[in-house]
Amino acid sequence: EWHTEDYMIKFENKENGRYYYLSINRDLLNEFVLTIARGGRNVHLVRHLGYACIGTIHKEIERLSKRRLKRGYTLVS
Repeated sequence: EWHTEDYMIKFENKENGRYYYLSINRDLLNEFVLTIARGGRNVHLVRHLGYACIGTIHKEIERLSKRRLKRGYTLVS
Protein backbone atom coordinates (compact mmCIF):
# COMPACT_ATOMS: atom_id res chain seq x y z
CA GLU A 1 0.00 0.00 0.00
CA TRP A 2 1.32 3.42 -0.93
CA HIS A 3 1.54 6.21 1.57
CA THR A 4 -1.13 8.79 0.99
CA GLU A 5 1.10 11.80 1.55
CA ASP A 6 4.52 12.80 0.29
CA TYR A 7 4.59 10.00 -2.25
CA MET A 8 6.62 10.47 -5.44
CA ILE A 9 7.45 8.17 -8.32
CA LYS A 10 10.00 9.16 -10.98
CA PHE A 11 10.50 7.93 -14.53
CA GLU A 12 13.27 8.95 -16.91
CA ASN A 13 14.03 8.24 -20.54
CA LYS A 14 17.78 8.56 -20.94
CA GLU A 15 17.56 8.24 -24.74
CA ASN A 16 15.64 11.48 -25.20
CA GLY A 17 16.37 13.21 -21.88
CA ARG A 18 12.73 13.32 -20.78
CA TYR A 19 11.31 12.81 -17.28
CA TYR A 20 7.91 12.13 -15.73
CA TYR A 21 7.15 12.56 -12.00
CA LEU A 22 3.97 11.65 -10.15
CA SER A 23 3.31 12.70 -6.58
CA ILE A 24 0.43 12.55 -4.11
CA ASN A 25 -0.15 15.45 -1.76
CA ARG A 26 -3.02 17.19 0.00
CA ASP A 27 -4.30 20.65 -0.77
CA LEU A 28 -5.36 23.35 1.69
CA LEU A 29 -8.78 21.74 2.01
CA ASN A 30 -7.10 18.42 2.93
CA GLU A 31 -8.20 16.76 -0.33
CA PHE A 32 -5.91 14.50 -2.34
CA VAL A 33 -4.02 15.98 -5.28
CA LEU A 34 -2.08 14.10 -7.95
CA THR A 35 0.73 16.25 -9.32
CA ILE A 36 2.11 15.30 -12.71
CA ALA A 37 5.38 16.93 -13.77
CA ARG A 38 6.89 16.12 -17.13
CA GLY A 39 9.37 17.57 -19.50
CA GLY A 40 12.82 17.44 -20.96
CA ARG A 41 15.78 19.65 -21.66
CA ASN A 42 13.81 22.80 -22.55
CA VAL A 43 10.19 22.09 -21.58
CA HIS A 44 8.74 21.63 -18.09
CA LEU A 45 5.00 21.16 -17.52
CA VAL A 46 3.09 20.59 -14.27
CA ARG A 47 -0.57 19.62 -13.72
CA HIS A 48 -2.43 19.27 -10.45
CA LEU A 49 -5.51 17.01 -10.42
CA GLY A 50 -7.81 16.84 -7.41
CA TYR A 51 -9.45 13.58 -6.32
CA ALA A 52 -11.87 12.77 -3.54
CA CYS A 53 -10.69 9.16 -3.20
CA ILE A 54 -7.11 7.94 -2.78
CA GLY A 55 -8.05 4.68 -4.53
CA THR A 56 -8.79 6.61 -7.71
CA ILE A 57 -5.35 8.21 -7.56
CA HIS A 58 -3.72 4.79 -7.13
CA LYS A 59 -5.51 3.51 -10.25
CA GLU A 60 -4.44 6.58 -12.21
CA ILE A 61 -0.82 6.16 -11.09
CA GLU A 62 -0.86 2.51 -12.17
CA ARG A 63 -2.30 3.48 -15.57
CA LEU A 64 0.23 6.27 -16.11
CA SER A 65 3.13 4.11 -14.89
CA LYS A 66 2.30 1.34 -17.36
CA ARG A 67 2.19 3.90 -20.16
CA ARG A 68 5.59 5.38 -19.22
CA LEU A 69 7.23 1.94 -19.07
CA LYS A 70 5.69 1.00 -22.42
CA ARG A 71 7.14 4.18 -23.93
CA GLY A 72 10.70 3.38 -22.88
CA TYR A 73 10.94 5.20 -19.56
CA THR A 74 12.83 3.65 -16.64
CA LEU A 75 11.55 3.74 -13.07
CA VAL A 76 14.08 5.77 -11.07
CA SER A 77 12.41 5.82 -7.67
